[in-house]
Amino acid sequence: METPGIRGLLSPRGTRLALALFVIAAVLAVWLGFVGVSPPRAEKLIVQGGYFYILAVFVAWIFFGARVAAPRREVWTAWLRTPGLVGLFLVAATAFAVWTDVFAHKVLFDEYVLEGTAWHMHLTKEVGTPLRAYDFSGTWLTIDTFLDKRPYFFAFLVSLLHDLIGFRLENVFVLNVALAFLLLAATYWLVRAITGRVAPGLIAVALLATLPLFGQNATGASMELLNLAMIAGVMIAAVLYLRAPGDDRLSVLVLGTILLAQTRYESVLFVFPAAAVIVLGWWRARRVLLPWPALIAPLLLVPYVWHDRFVSTKPILWQLREGEATRFAWHYLGGNLEGARNFIFSISPAQPNSLWLALVGLAAFAWAALRLGQRWRRSELSPLVRGAEFPVAALFALTITANLAMLMFYYWSRLDEPIASRFALPLCFVFALGGGWLAHSVGRVWQPAALAVSGGLAAWVLLFGAPAYAHQFYTAQNMVMHELNWELEQVSARQRPVLLITAKATLPFLLEKIPAVNTVLARVRSSQIAWHMKQGTFREVLVSQVLRPTSAEGDAIVDPDEELPENFRLETIAEKRFGARWIRISRATEILPEIPVGTAVVP
Repeated sequence: METPGIRGLLSPRGTRLALALFVIAAVLAVWLGFVGVSPPRAEKLIVQGGYFYILAVFVAWIFFGARVAAPRREVWTAWLRTPGLVGLFLVAATAFAVWTDVFAHKVLFDEYVLEGTAWHMHLTKEVGTPLRAYDFSGTWLTIDTFLDKRPYFFAFLVSLLHDLIGFRLENVFVLNVALAFLLLAATYWLVRAITGRVAPGLIAVALLATLPLFGQNATGASMELLNLAMIAGVMIAAVLYLRAPGDDRLSVLVLGTILLAQTRYESVLFVFPAAAVIVLGWWRARRVLLPWPALIAPLLLVPYVWHDRFVSTKPILWQLREGEATRFAWHYLGGNLEGARNFIFSISPAQPNSLWLALVGLAAFAWAALRLGQRWRRSELSPLVRGAEFPVAALFALTITANLAMLMFYYWSRLDEPIASRFALPLCFVFALGGGWLAHSVGRVWQPAALAVSGGLAAWVLLFGAPAYAHQFYTAQNMVMHELNWELEQVSARQRPVLLITAKATLPFLLEKIPAVNTVLARVRSSQIAWHMKQGTFREVLVSQVLRPTSAEGDAIVDPDEELPENFRLETIAEKRFGARWIRISRATEILPEIPVGTAVVP
């Protein structure tokens, strides 16, 4: 086919006008994003309009997706009616992943913040995370919120579930199980599209579903599976667009990419492979396609820029550890690379990795490089480039690799640390795609390739995966999670209303409609808390504190960071040990008037 020149692409007058409008939109987006709106103003715009922005993009994405699916209604409706063995395999794979871990909040602060944001979006249609909430005449209201650093597409989807079936904390687990199934289905679709065969797609699904980290997130409350599902969804949209470039398919690709950018902080990087795919589609269609979603795409990315600039002005949101001053730096690289090596090649059940998945994925990379080198020498690359699947897989795999490389400079990206292991999920997804393709490609030379990949996976599951599934080390050893669950049980068992004073984040308690204040705030508000005790606003004021051992005999004191002033009179009602420390829950029997500094205290 004759390749069109630039003039050929821009020959129609309407195309030139559309491209001029796109350039104007891009310039306006840069000005609005980086110059025209200050971070404080951007914060207000996101809080008040972020919900409606994400709702509009999501609805438009669904609308154009339905238009793309409509011409092939007979195909996908027939599959839904009789999914056959493939459908059964996907359900079984999802069930297996869910079986490998327990439903729980695992990355505690992150997940509860997402839940709190979803709750607030459900109630007010504003983007914000509650800090304080109280019962006012039977109505539970938030009275203080903040704009969190996390993108809010995941929280928006959880809030939609609250809107549809009522507010329940468990809705987040419903969403993640559904996302796990959709992700596995997308994995099968992509490998089937690349290889043209069913078996490699099922192998890729099995490789991903047996990854302990996958099950950990499928049963958790984080946004990682949404990020991965959106990456897979955008890849599918890119393949469909390259197969038959058109306005509707381009709109699905563009809007999906915008939503992906609002899923995780660094997922805005996928704008670049999507843009490359769009230009390649123009070249193949011999004309520039610019439906209205593509025309305004730069403006749709402005809220992401606003959010990023706002977070950059709020170091308190960065959650840096003591002694750290910046989020990205060269000196983080060495430790992060060591952590990545430990995670990828570990055979310990304490790590939620899959050594077999890593080995197969790396072998797929090596085999792909070898095949590309051979085709390069024989000048046979053009059939690959003319197809839809290879350019998409290559561009997105490179972006995922670049994403992980960037995270190696991030202050908290040691993949062998429990909280940071989830950052490896996109790489594991690429490994799974590569494993399915490897079983197909090598099978042309060596027939037992698919059997070898499947057999190796079965052996890994029996020898190394089974202990990881049985021990569930991350969940079992997450002492803070167990502490929090016990505190919630103890406080919930008391007769309401109660006020809890805690050094932990207050959100887990607020989501259970338990008023809570931080210990630091309670120290300076003792007179106000005492007034509420006298007025009967709360039946009880409870205090949660950490006890730390001070001697070999087990003598313990209250952690200095969690001590209350001496005018608080406390009565212990429960204590329990978690690892090396105890948690004590006390009841405030009295709060004396504040004692001036230097005044002797009479017991």
